[in-house]
Amino acid sequence: MSRFKLKTASLLLALTLSGCATMESRTTDHADDACKMLTENKDWKKATYRAWQKWGVPISVQLSVVKHESSFNGDASAKTSTAYGYAQALSGTFNDYKKDTNNHGANRGSFYDSTDFIGWYFSNTIKQIGHNPYDAAVFYLAYHEGIGGYKKRTHFKKKWLTDKSIEVQRLADKYRVQINKCRIKI
Repeated sequence: MSRFKLKTASLLLALTLSGCATMESRTTDHADDACKMLTENKDWKKATYRAWQKWGVPISVQLSVVKHESSFNGDASAKTSTAYGYAQALSGTFNDYKKDTNNHGANRGSFYDSTDFIGWYFSNTIKQIGHNPYDAAVFYLAYHEGIGGYKKRTHFKKKWLTDKSIEVQRLADKYRVQINKCRIKI
């Protein structure tokens, strides 16, 4: 093998191996079972744990929001807005997050960045609304309507949204019971 081919092969191998080390899990086959999901996707487990430690957002709430916003699809996009990624973050709000957290390289298609974004937004809702950390329904309403919209009670004009917030709460409660039962080690 020529030196050029050997160097090219070595470079391709190095790039391939380095890419594998930073790849995130893309989806789950266990969207109804938090324990299996987090065991299957160890990077998701680390990401949700970090967001919980950093921002105080319960892992069960994070997972429920991601499930309802994108069905665990990092490439999900909205037809009527700029919402994109696991968290369905709007471009403007995500830019505010990047600026506030100094995380200028953040990507809405990254599970890690999406859970950190959810945590950042959650922290802001706790400061401004003062809801219980496990009140996923209130958080989801403020997440969807914006904190200002929530304070103006715009969600009361949208029965479908209040119904969805109840679904988000139910799933967050289910995930919390599962996580407490299986005692996932981080």
